[in-house]
Amino acid sequence: MQSSFISRLDALNPLLTRRISLITSFLAVVLCLLSFDWLKQQLGANMLDELSGYDAEALKTQMLLYGESGRALHLRFTLILDTLFPFAYGAFFGGLLVLAARGIFDKAILAPVLAVMILDLAENTQIALMLAQFPDVSDRQIAFASSVTLAKFWAIRFFLFWLAGLVLWKLWMALRARNA
Repeated sequence: MQSSFISRLDALNPLLTRRISLITSFLAVVLCLLSFDWLKQQLGANMLDELSGYDAEALKTQMLLYGESGRALHLRFTLILDTLFPFAYGAFFGGLLVLAARGIFDKAILAPVLAVMILDLAENTQIALMLAQFPDVSDRQIAFASSVTLAKFWAIRFFLFWLAGLVLWKLWMALRARNA
């Protein structure tokens, strides 16, 4: 079963590295980011998934800052655009990762991108539930959502460092081969 999953994941590599896939996913990422910027202007504050952890008091303050109409707008963005965003950046950064890892790693190279995407989608689900249920949000739910948000941030950092490391390694190897 695991081998079948890895095979299916690896089958995406050629698709993600096509020029049209990279350009389309990059444009989708930019469009999402511009839309999130517009949302933040409408809310007058950061989105919940931009906060680096929160407790019940911080969440209440943020929710009251949004107001009822802001929470409804944030919920629509979370359900639609923030659900599509992980797929957009997953395709773009996955393609870059496959290109950077060629000749170094062959199997399951997309696993870190997939992990970040799953964490982001789990976070979006929690945020959507909190936006819809406010003020009836339990401390346990807030703690879980905050933990998932923090885990997502750490996973993104790990992924970006790994991608940068692969690029630097490829550059180092290319320089060594050129000087040899």
